Amino acid sequence: MDRTYTIDELFAAVRRRWKVMAMVAGGVLVLAALFIIRMPNEYRARALVMVEPFTPHPDLVVPVINAQSLESKVKSVRSNVYAHGLMATAIEELNLYPKAREKGMDEAVEELRTDTEVHAEGDNAFAITVRAKDAETAARTANRLAELYIEGNLQVRAGQVTRTRDIIGQKLAEMRGELSKAQGKVTAYKGAHADELPELLEARYHQRDQIAKAIEQEGTFAQDAQHRIDLIGTQPFGKDTEVGRLEDQFDVARAKLAGLTASLTPDHPDVVATKRELEATFARLQNARSRAAANDLELRRMTSAIDRGQKRIAELQKQQAQLDKVIAGTPMVQAQLTDLSKDVDLLNAKVAQLTSKKAEAEITAELEQKSGPSEFRVLESAQPPTVAASPNRPQILMLAMVAALFLGCAIALSQELSDRSLRSESEADMSLALPVLACIPELSGRYDMRVLQAHNTQVEA
Repeated sequence: MDRTYTIDELFAAVRRRWKVMAMVAGGVLVLAALFIIRMPNEYRARALVMVEPFTPHPDLVVPVINAQSLESKVKSVRSNVYAHGLMATAIEELNLYPKAREKGMDEAVEELRTDTEVHAEGDNAFAITVRAKDAETAARTANRLAELYIEGNLQVRAGQVTRTRDIIGQKLAEMRGELSKAQGKVTAYKGAHADELPELLEARYHQRDQIAKAIEQEGTFAQDAQHRIDLIGTQPFGKDTEVGRLEDQFDVARAKLAGLTASLTPDHPDVVATKRELEATFARLQNARSRAAANDLELRRMTSAIDRGQKRIAELQKQQAQLDKVIAGTPMVQAQLTDLSKDVDLLNAKVAQLTSKKAEAEITAELEQKSGPSEFRVLESAQPPTVAASPNRPQILMLAMVAALFLGCAIALSQELSDRSLRSESEADMSLALPVLACIPELSGRYDMRVLQAHNTQVEA
């Protein structure tokens, strides 16, 4: 039958076996103390990095590197500090983790990552904490990680600005090339349609009016010449004309004079009168011939003028037709030039915008170069700690004492539970199932011991 123990019985068992409990607890405590003493010290060193970005007015310079939120900054700093290259550089420079480096640099980097913590301190500061077994090593490692982070971050930022500037410059060169091609197309199109350019349309209209006026003038001149010809007459020379009649009269008078001269003396009145008539007829004939020659010359001149006028009118009409064709094609040329000019204007706007961005990027690059070192600075360098951060020996010793006492009590109670001795009337009754005849009281105090000694003395006497 299983026995059950009360709290008093358990305390009584512990009191009976206090020596066992003390020996076990003392042994455990001694071993724990030796272990605690031999535990290596661990030191923590912290370097505080301040980030003070230079932010010019956005109306003056558009920032190339956008500001990050606090969470993004923490992630960015942690990833940069935990970068394999940065930590490998620190390990090689400070000769850290020699045993791990024998297995490989990756092993050493993992140990340094385990011993390094990065967390935010306010809005613009980051703390880099390093654990090491040596205080000087912890401080040097924390400071070197902070320096490497600042150097790397400055290089990255400078690279970002440089790449941005180079990309903008490359794009600007491409846009300028496209602009040159577009302008070349406009120039070539204007050269191919030089007579149909919109800016010459007004001049073409004026030129057409001048041609129309010239055609009208030439037509007027031709009409006047035709009128002169009509006045002069165009009948051929013959008997019905004045010259013909005068020639007939002259021939008659000459024949008459010849007949009279043959029969009469030169002084005869008829001969003299006939001579006078012949001379008058000859004079009239000469005048008629002169007038006929003049009229003929004027006729030829007027006819030539009419021919020239008609040819001139034909040429002017041809020019007018060409101008009409040019004027009719000008709207199409204007529409095509408008499309080409839109492309040129758009490319000009892009080139101007990229030129402005390039200037801003150059200014930003210069500002980044000048203000970069002041943006990242070690606000608080890591100092070798004078007190180890761990282990907390008093706390561990206190826990060891509690554990030792608990273990001693557990062993004492286990021995008590395994002991089958009968210590009370109830235990005897329960274990033997026999009636109890007598009980010997337990003598444990000083009074009971004195009574027992006095009883023994009387018995001896």
